[in-house]
Amino acid sequence: MSWLSLVFAIVLAMALVSLGGAQQSLPAQKILSQIAAGQPVHYDGIAITGDLDLSTLPGAQIPAAFALFNCTIPDASFEGITFAEDAFFWGSSFGNASFQGATFLGRADFANTSFRQASFAGCTFYQPALFGGALFENDLSFEDTAFGLDASFHDVRFLGRVDFNYSDFDSYSYFAAAEFSEDAFFSDVDLSATSDFSAATFSGQANFIRSRLNEPYFGDVLFSGPAQFGMARFSGLTSFGGAVFADEAGFGLARFSDAAYFSGAHFQDLALFGLARFEDIVTFQDTRFDGDLNFKSGSITSLLFDEAELKEGSRIILNDTEINLFRAHWKEIQDHVAWQPGAYLALVENYRRLGWLEDEDDCYYQYRKLDQASKGWGWSKIIDILAWLSCGYGVRPSYAVVWSLLTILIFGLVFWIGDGIRRSSKPLSGPVEKDSIPERATFRNALFFSTMIFLSQGPIDFLPVGRHRYYVMLEMILGWLLLALFLVTLGKVMIR
Repeated sequence: MSWLSLVFAIVLAMALVSLGGAQQSLPAQKILSQIAAGQPVHYDGIAITGDLDLSTLPGAQIPAAFALFNCTIPDASFEGITFAEDAFFWGSSFGNASFQGATFLGRADFANTSFRQASFAGCTFYQPALFGGALFENDLSFEDTAFGLDASFHDVRFLGRVDFNYSDFDSYSYFAAAEFSEDAFFSDVDLSATSDFSAATFSGQANFIRSRLNEPYFGDVLFSGPAQFGMARFSGLTSFGGAVFADEAGFGLARFSDAAYFSGAHFQDLALFGLARFEDIVTFQDTRFDGDLNFKSGSITSLLFDEAELKEGSRIILNDTEINLFRAHWKEIQDHVAWQPGAYLALVENYRRLGWLEDEDDCYYQYRKLDQASKGWGWSKIIDILAWLSCGYGVRPSYAVVWSLLTILIFGLVFWIGDGIRRSSKPLSGPVEKDSIPERATFRNALFFSTMIFLSQGPIDFLPVGRHRYYVMLEMILGWLLLALFLVTLGKVMIR
């Protein structure tokens, strides 16, 4: 074989391969004619030429099955069209496509379909709507769309802004692993059945304001932009377990009718739950907060906060919050609860209901210290300081013990150094004998004398001399006061 023949054979083979892989073309008018004749449409792997404009069809209806698999459709309009049977667009590629106001009486399959520009605003899907694996390159609207049965958007890539505002999902909605590259709007949406957004990513803002969500699952979702759930209504088990909120998370005025699960989530910015109502248990166990956690004026029925982690400087704001049960040990949150008297007293009462007596005392002690610090100088502040130093505001009996020991020691030193007590060579219970020689008390004697004076009265074989008689009276008064404080504080702490 000559070189010329070999080159010719190679070129011919390449041409045949190219022809075999190229899509066959079909005029859009051919499809319109089939629909007008009431014939089913079924094509696979074709390239449609011309505008596929069905909006002017008589009766605005496609009466038979409609299927375009793996097709290329540069421009198409199905506005206001009713698909009486199943509609399949699996794997097809659209340039500009409008389905505004379309009605799908049968199943609508758009799985693995790509759209350069598309709109499904005002559509009605009576049967399952399947968009799994689809690609939307630009802004997209599903505004005011009704999904009667399951709606599947798993692994969909929304590269532009997407709008689901005012839409109704009457059955299961599946957005698992969906990618929202720009803002995603789900405001005033009814998600009446279970909705699954697990492992989805929201790169822009995620707006679910005023929406109604039933058993929503946002496990392991990444919210890179603001997550807005203000005034949303959550029913059934709500889960944000493992979710990451890289920007502000807004749940203001939200209402959780049933259990809510935020365990393992990470709030990297503000977590706003102001005026939110938790009517059942809510868990923040093992949750991380880099910014403030704000429950201002909210209502908490039962909150689990075990092993939650708050970054230094993060605050828990409970101002005017109605707290029924808040399970978080005081040592874990004491450096983070924002100062507001009502919030601290609510936590004190919460710990009393839980029976966590140590936490109750610690929280009350911190409340009194902060309250004292906020007062100006006056009798009230002075009394508070005395209450703090003497008995730890009535919850630290050890303070009274320490002050008692210090009082005994100090007066013992005074009596010893000042030679303030004398001991006779014989007990002074009878007449003083001529040969009795006053004896200087040792430090042990002085300490013993001080102890007895503090507890009741001095031993009869020791007598104070000079001005030390007044010191004895002063120590006896301090002893009565400190013993009374100790007994009262001990009784409050132990007999509960």
